Amino acid sequence: MRSAVEHEIRELIEQDGQISFARFMQACLYSPNGGFYAARGNRISAHFGTSATSHPVFGALIAWQLEQMWHLLGNPPVFHVIEVGSGDGALARSIVDAGRRMDPRFAEALYYVAADYEPGWPQPPEHNPGRANGTGDQISSSSQDPIRRIQRIKTEGLQAFRNLVGCVLCNELIDNFPVHRFTVQGGRVKEVLVTLADGNLTEVLGEPTSPGIEERLNSLGLSLPEGYRGEVNLAMEDWTTQLSRALERGFVLTIDYGQLASDLYSPQNAEGTLVCFNRHVISSDPYRDIGQQDITCQVDFTSLMELGERQGLAAVGYTLQRRFLENLGFESLLDALGTQGLSAARAELDRIAMMTLVDPNEYGDFKVLAQAKDMGSGVSLRGFAEAGS
Repeated sequence: MRSAVEHEIRELIEQDGQISFARFMQACLYSPNGGFYAARGNRISAHFGTSATSHPVFGALIAWQLEQMWHLLGNPPVFHVIEVGSGDGALARSIVDAGRRMDPRFAEALYYVAADYEPGWPQPPEHNPGRANGTGDQISSSSQDPIRRIQRIKTEGLQAFRNLVGCVLCNELIDNFPVHRFTVQGGRVKEVLVTLADGNLTEVLGEPTSPGIEERLNSLGLSLPEGYRGEVNLAMEDWTTQLSRALERGFVLTIDYGQLASDLYSPQNAEGTLVCFNRHVISSDPYRDIGQQDITCQVDFTSLMELGERQGLAAVGYTLQRRFLENLGFESLLDALGTQGLSAARAELDRIAMMTLVDPNEYGDFKVLAQAKDMGSGVSLRGFAEAGS
């Protein structure tokens, strides 16, 4: 049986003849008619794991980095952390819980907004409406729950926020931005479009629907061979603009899986990097189980940095997740398991869960990028003390 979102896509194609893959992916993931991330009943943890859900030490170490950012900003009385794509709130809770155990002044200053397209965690039973820095979006808060929540932020972006002093945090967000797919045919860039043939969703090649596709590839100085297939994330351009407008002064911390452009568009990725996740089963077919599976692509960190630079977001750190966490004290927390009075079995389970965060075959080779706005030169962040790509 076809889902409501598949019917929506078919109607778009019947209307326009063919659509870009980016438009198809946008509907699959975010359509209010049952897109993967728009469906409240679609628990993400049932489909794939993340660093945040693996172990709370991930959030605890990020909290240490956030505290240093607060110091570098001059210990402002309100330190906003806007987590975009917060999912079920696992990262938000672990960061705020860790913050309570740190400098009391930092804990008092921390104002955490857990933002998502459709928050998958309940609002507190009693709350007082509030506003984030006078931005105009309604936020739920509670004296028992210092985490503030805002809805539909993934669709609306950061337009509601202005004059933020703090950090915008994105963990596994940009890999879900809709991408344009392309191939090289006859020495020219052709776009992969989605249409219907004999009643089935299928792909055809056509002229690029946006000049931005070739402009991006040309800006990277790529020389791609005949038959090469790949993806271009044009949505990052608007995203970096939103970041710059929302952030008056502070940082952007992006954690995701991806590569620098020279590696991302290399022969080893000659078929692109698009993958789908459906209940922990990996697939390369985005045209099945529409609305029921995640669609994701690796992030082009070179373009993310260059686009940020144009918007006044200076790259101040780029490294592997395992190095980032190790620089922040991962090993000491791992060693501390033996002093917490845990049973041998529990300590071993914790150790295994923690090790996934630094294991290259799990999350360890994810990339971490820090960007700064209006922070002057020579910013040095602990997580990138020994950074290397």
